[in-house]
Amino acid sequence: MINLDDIRRHAAGCPEGVALVDGENQLTWQEFAGAVERVAAGLAQRMPEQGPVRSVFLADRGWELVVVMAACATLGISCTGLDPAADTEQLTQVLDRLEPSMVFTSRAYRPVLDRCLWPAGPRALHILLDGPVTERTPGQRTGPCLVGFEDLLGTEPLAALPEARRYESFTVVPGGRQPRLAVRRTPTEVRQLVDLVDEFGFDASDVHLLAAPLWEQSARDLTRALMALGARVVVGAQGAPAALAATIRQARVTTGVIDPVTLTELLAHPDSADLAGAGRLRCLFTPGRHVGRWTVNTAWERLGPVLHLAACAPETGLTGMMTPEESLVVPVRSARPTLGTTVVVLDEQGAVAPPGRTGRVAVAGTGVMDGYLHDEDGEGPFVTLDVGQGEQRFLVTDDLGHLDEQSRLVLTGRGTGVPLLERDAAVDSALFRLEADLLNLPCLRDTAVMRVDHPDLGDSLVVPFIAVAVGREATGLQALTATCARRLPSLPAHVLAVDDIPYSPTGRIRETELLDSVVPIIALNLQLEQSMHQEIAT
Repeated sequence: MINLDDIRRHAAGCPEGVALVDGENQLTWQEFAGAVERVAAGLAQRMPEQGPVRSVFLADRGWELVVVMAACATLGISCTGLDPAADTEQLTQVLDRLEPSMVFTSRAYRPVLDRCLWPAGPRALHILLDGPVTERTPGQRTGPCLVGFEDLLGTEPLAALPEARRYESFTVVPGGRQPRLAVRRTPTEVRQLVDLVDEFGFDASDVHLLAAPLWEQSARDLTRALMALGARVVVGAQGAPAALAATIRQARVTTGVIDPVTLTELLAHPDSADLAGAGRLRCLFTPGRHVGRWTVNTAWERLGPVLHLAACAPETGLTGMMTPEESLVVPVRSARPTLGTTVVVLDEQGAVAPPGRTGRVAVAGTGVMDGYLHDEDGEGPFVTLDVGQGEQRFLVTDDLGHLDEQSRLVLTGRGTGVPLLERDAAVDSALFRLEADLLNLPCLRDTAVMRVDHPDLGDSLVVPFIAVAVGREATGLQALTATCARRLPSLPAHVLAVDDIPYSPTGRIRETELLDSVVPIIALNLQLEQSMHQEIAT
């Protein structure tokens, strides 16, 4: 997030201009500067004087979170977002590796943190962002110091804030046996801001909608860029598509970032039907790895030609984008590299592959991480290449793909964090292509493709889907079954219609939760089918 100096600059130029809107709460640039100054003073008085000072947050988006992130940026304190959908063991591993001195949370997620016990936890300062601090209830741990956001907001500003600490930022990389932390030790926000302005024409007159969690990389990068320009940021309602549609209309939103789940809810609600002609919306970004054809087509109809599909990863940052026009005609999971980013495909020998040849995707650019925290090798999966722009340091990802004739990247294999040689590459690529084929079908809203090895189902595919409309389940079932048989005939596919596909706030499918809900239904249907065949046979 931007720091106090930038906020003061905007306040001096337009003191009564609105900087931040969150429901009934509205902060001018002058009020925003005052809030950040007081919160930064409160944190400075409470943070350790020696050693690294890091912070994490586990909270929904809101004006209080924006203020504390700006205060941390002012003090040079990294502020790392945690995914509340992660289980207790994964969260504990992240906290143990990061050893934060400060933890920002809300009442909804405070019990989640109370279940995480890491060695440095009792020494951490816990800041509750919503509501006053109350006495602990029986069973709650008694170690950490707990203060309320209002306590920080009531701190008297310091005559001079302490000098900002050495820059570092962290992003949690989920997946694998344990989560990792991508580290960046050089600030790249200015370079990224210049590239985004050049590419999308952002300026201070924009009204930016924040409708995605701030621990999601593209949400944080885009929101920070718009605030740095002096644009107004409007926090969108969560789980309330009618209220979100009203916000877009009434606030006259021009640009925004929205997570795929919230986008689907908005497009399915009748109040979004006239948004294309009701406001000034021109640019809406969403992480595009699991956005299907229905979403792309419906967004064009209801919002106009505004939906940009963003390619973003914890290790590489915002690296690719697909414009509304291109997303109508190219396969899903395609992306054109953003300004400041270079993407190449490497063959099995590590050489740059020609267009059309599938291989490992490698990325260079300002958003690429420096490495992993506590990386034992200290090198990471990097190579140095000269592809006509001088020598560049490329991060070799685990994704498979190729560049088409227009230099767009088309992903063809799933990145799992597992070394390529340790998994069944052929089946993995086939599963990835199958899911992409299904997302391209216009007869369904969403789907998931999961391979299981279950006592009742054997080695097979489980493919739940959401039909495009009530009464269209039979059409979707036929289309998905035929596509599964064509793309991956070696594995039986169990296709069934569902009402919901659960996602984490970062847009990752909660596969365990989804399987727990659909596998018993599939197993029961198989038993009934087997019993019916036995009755017919007798």
